Amino acid sequence: MRKNKFTTLDLVRHGELESTGLFCANPDEPLSEKGFQDLISITKNKQWDVLVSSPFERCRGFVKVLNKSQDGCVVTFDNAFQEMDFGRWVGIPTKQIWQDEPEAFSQLWQSPENFIAPRGESMQAFSLRVKKGLKALISRHENQSILLVTHAGVIRSILSIALDISPVSALKINVGYAQMLRLHCYPDDAFSLQSLGCL
Repeated sequence: MRKNKFTTLDLVRHGELESTGLFCANPDEPLSEKGFQDLISITKNKQWDVLVSSPFERCRGFVKVLNKSQDGCVVTFDNAFQEMDFGRWVGIPTKQIWQDEPEAFSQLWQSPENFIAPRGESMQAFSLRVKKGLKALISRHENQSILLVTHAGVIRSILSIALDISPVSALKINVGYAQMLRLHCYPDDAFSLQSLGCL
C-alpha cells in the first residue's frame, strides 16, 4: 500500500474568452466576464499552498486576483505551462483554418505526435516542455497542494503523462472552460486521477 504522502495537483483551464471562435487566442486575450466569474465560482472557499499560472493573460490575470484570498500562498508564472505555440494559427478562427489548411489541421487531431504548427512549435517540443515543467513543479513542492491555471492543451499533455496514454487518446478528453480536475502525485513518479470536473 502507498503511504499517505503525495502532492495534490489541481488543474484548471482558464475561463471563456472575450473573443469567440478562435482556434488559439493571442497571449494578451482577456477573459470574458462570464469566464472570470466561472473561475471565481470553481475556486471559491478553497485554499492551496502554491498557485502556478501560465503567463498568458487569460490565466495570469485571474491568478493575481485569486491570490488575494489565499493565505501566504506562493505564486509562480511559469512559461513551461503556456499554451503550445501554434504559430500563424494564433488569433485565427477555427473555421478559417479548416477551410485554408485542412490537411495540416487534420494531422493535429489524427497524428498529433508528428504535428508541427506552421511557424510554431512541434508537438514533441511542447510535450517535452510540459513534462519537464511538471517534474520540476512537483519536485519543488512535494507533499503540498498546488493549483495550476493553464490551457486545455497543457492539461491534456499532463494527463497523457499521468495516465500513460497516447497524445491522440488525450485529445479525446474534453477539457472545458473553467473545468477543474485533481491528480495525486506520488514520490515514485506515479499519478492517480482523483476527480474530473468540479471539486
